[in-house]
Amino acid sequence: MNDGRDVVLRRTWPQRLTVLASIAVIVFAVVSARTVEHVQEVFEEIERVPIIDTGRYGRQLLRTDTDPGEPVNFLLVGTDSALGLDPGDPVLHNRVIDPTGRSLADTIMLLRLDPVSGSAWVLAIPRDLWAEIPGAQDNRITSALYIGGAELLVATITSMFDVEVNHYMELDLAGFREVIDTLGGIPVWFPNPVRDPASGLDVAVPGCHVLDGERALQYVRSRRYTEQIDGRWQITGGDDFSRIERQQDFLVLALDRAIDRGARNLSTMVDLVEAGAASMTLDQDLTPAELIQLGQAFADFNPENLQRHRLEVYTLWAPDGSYQGETAYRDANRPVLDVFRGLADSVPPSQVRLRVIGADEADRVDASTLLTSEGFTVVGSAESAATPETVVIHGPGDRRAAMTVARYLQPVPYVVEREGLEEVVVALGADYWGINFMFQEPLADVEAKVDARGAPPVVPDPTAAVSPSSGSPGAAGESAAGEQAPADDEGGSAPAAAAAEAAEAETEPVEAAAVISGRPPEGETCG
Repeated sequence: MNDGRDVVLRRTWPQRLTVLASIAVIVFAVVSARTVEHVQEVFEEIERVPIIDTGRYGRQLLRTDTDPGEPVNFLLVGTDSALGLDPGDPVLHNRVIDPTGRSLADTIMLLRLDPVSGSAWVLAIPRDLWAEIPGAQDNRITSALYIGGAELLVATITSMFDVEVNHYMELDLAGFREVIDTLGGIPVWFPNPVRDPASGLDVAVPGCHVLDGERALQYVRSRRYTEQIDGRWQITGGDDFSRIERQQDFLVLALDRAIDRGARNLSTMVDLVEAGAASMTLDQDLTPAELIQLGQAFADFNPENLQRHRLEVYTLWAPDGSYQGETAYRDANRPVLDVFRGLADSVPPSQVRLRVIGADEADRVDASTLLTSEGFTVVGSAESAATPETVVIHGPGDRRAAMTVARYLQPVPYVVEREGLEEVVVALGADYWGINFMFQEPLADVEAKVDARGAPPVVPDPTAAVSPSSGSPGAAGESAAGEQAPADDEGGSAPAAAAAEAAEAETEPVEAAAVISGRPPEGETCG
């Protein structure tokens, strides 16, 4: 509760990169139950903050009793606390330290981990977002931590965005630097000289630079990121959103570095945890066992697959014309918030019953075998009419199960709903070319691609399946509509042959690789 004192909102490090996300994913890389005892010892050194649901805020604050394999949301907070820094530390230049020891939430991120799909998403929440803070006056969301600690910040996040938070992690300035230094610095490629006198950033020579903890702070806290381009100094990163993008890209570089340094190795992992332990705060219920379970699920996690998002906002001005903060768009942010609400979660393959049909026996065997190996329950496989493109057909209420199957099919199939189905039906078309048994795309991305395809030109009959020798209606010589298809010169189905020829002629579209600021261009190496 606000005690009547004015809250001074310092904007010295808005949207600071939180290494919390990297720590979280690095810690999750634990791959052996033998590490429990050692990790437990490290955990005993970490400060715990009680975030207890007393009914004061009218909603549950943390739900920590999640089941193994269930998706979880971590609230990751980077504070402006200077605890552990020497008075002459350059980071404290031009900074005013609160004498009460309270701090602002300079970085706020939601990290969602789905162990079933192996997907991870991070959402940056602007510190200047104007918020309804429970039990206090409306203010920028950064002040919720200052006013009422972690409990009030969690209450503000859950009430504003209607998301569930399962665990809380907090790190201060000293912890950030310690972790970066423990990694031996982070290699960053600079295409041009850069500087920011306010943060101390000064890179006179373009190319690869390995940033230690102090220089990494200068890089991620820069509010006037200025590059020398064609002989002229230009501000190329002077707003919160370019800073968010730079910080999230730095997070990927940090994860790459951690993996290169052996973060999946026991001793390296413990070093990283110990480096941040003195400057870290966790909720009271997060256990080493839960982190180990997550670590086993994310043992092969590729940092490139970290889905990075930020809220779409517009500026809010006070009546006197002064800057008040940012306000989030409601509709524009719904899709990404739905991910953190669990509305985009995948169904475990073990819970999906499916049947494989199609005209090509080899394809049916291939798909059935590989889908079974991925954990799906394949209840049958049968021949059906030839169709040009693969379609996944599901009954009412089974869309999520169908989308889970779609993640494994190459290329991304059509997905349609039909009444009367008790299992998902995979109708393989002439375009089918395999099962994606490694590095499936996040479910939200697959669903977006499915929706973009619209309705298929031909919807196979999911109940029509015949023996190759039966000659009954629905055999390979008939079209999906039940009409006899004309044969081509070689005795095959003309539509099927045309579809196969078209599929062979087409090349799969190649998506452009994600651009990561700080990563060297092709042909160059860094670090």
